[in-house]
Amino acid sequence: MEYNFFGPTKIAESLRAIAARFDSKIQENAEKVIAKYQPAMDEIVAKYRPRLEGKTVAMMVGGLRPRHVVPAFLDLGMKLVGTGYEFAHNDDYKRTTHYIENGTIVYDDVTAYEFEEFVKTLNPDLIASGVKEKYVFQKMGLPFRQMHSWDYSEPGN
Repeated sequence: MEYNFFGPTKIAESLRAIAARFDSKIQENAEKVIAKYQPAMDEIVAKYRPRLEGKTVAMMVGGLRPRHVVPAFLDLGMKLVGTGYEFAHNDDYKRTTHYIENGTIVYDDVTAYEFEEFVKTLNPDLIASGVKEKYVFQKMGLPFRQMHSWDYSEPGN
């Protein structure tokens, strides 16, 4: 079983999938929780989506994050132009294909140089990667979202 708690769409889907394993009371309560927090999520999406709609993202992170974070970018109206893993298995790539469009570049364990070249070619509006890539792309003048540590910022920072 795998659940995804990145972005409003996947949070609601995951809560419903978990609740479906239990009785109707749990399912009803899950719907109440979703309804309770939906206005806050809608407010955040309404604030950021107009600025992000149609913008492109290139991502490179380890673990499960590419397939988990992509739907959150989609909730904001963004398009993924490239994604990849540092430590992936065939199953990771198979699951990622459910979230990407035809034409999205998928790279595997690229070097820093290769990732920089992909970014130069793809020309994304945002880079989402780890701290070791941060300064290269900042020097290139590209907006960057550090994906490995969530503890020093929140939406809007």
